[in-house]
Amino acid sequence: MSAKTAIVTGGTGALGSVVVQEFLKSGMAVGVSLVPGHPPGEAPAFSRVVFHPADLRREEDVTNFVRTVHADLGRIDVLVNIAGGYSGGKRVEETPVSEWDAMMEMNLKTAFLMSRAVLPLMREQGFGRIVNIAAMAALRPAGRRGAYAVSKGGVVTLTEAIHEEVKGSGITVNAIAPGTLLTEANRVSMPKADASAWVPLSEVAALITYLCSDAARSVSGNTIKIFGGA
Repeated sequence: MSAKTAIVTGGTGALGSVVVQEFLKSGMAVGVSLVPGHPPGEAPAFSRVVFHPADLRREEDVTNFVRTVHADLGRIDVLVNIAGGYSGGKRVEETPVSEWDAMMEMNLKTAFLMSRAVLPLMREQGFGRIVNIAAMAALRPAGRRGAYAVSKGGVVTLTEAIHEEVKGSGITVNAIAPGTLLTEANRVSMPKADASAWVPLSEVAALITYLCSDAARSVSGNTIKIFGGA
């Protein structure tokens, strides 16, 4: 993947920062979105990173972000849509409309807007890799997380729809559906859970790296389960 470039949304988070580091180690330059008003913080200390504030729920912000990364790096070969959020604990009839809308915007609309913005560039250069982050809940819906499950299910459908539209273009698009990720935040929020069944970030990052490689040119339109011991 040397000399290629990538955008990683949510690139300063737990999974995103691992993915960014793997891309940089392979020789890629990376554009990373920042929540407006929030500095990179503990972002990887590599030189070939372009940080840009963008509210990924807003079309104008997404357009400006992609334009900036493209201008700075010269091309966009890879998009990894990691940015998103979680809300649960309520039955459907208890879920406020505001919470439903927030899940759709954070998890589905961001992936849609980012994909829409980079696809013309990828088509023009005849190469592209898009990886979306779905969730185990999208494939195994459970109660009291309806809004989240539906939003991530939408990511799966979006992935399949884009795949049908990019056949023969040199672009691939896939989704990854992880189970609970092995992060410190999840340990703190679920202290009694069996963390041995959780998915290490390094394993998810390795799968993303493969899907974005030249070797994965025939892998497209899939939602790949990485559920660990769940």
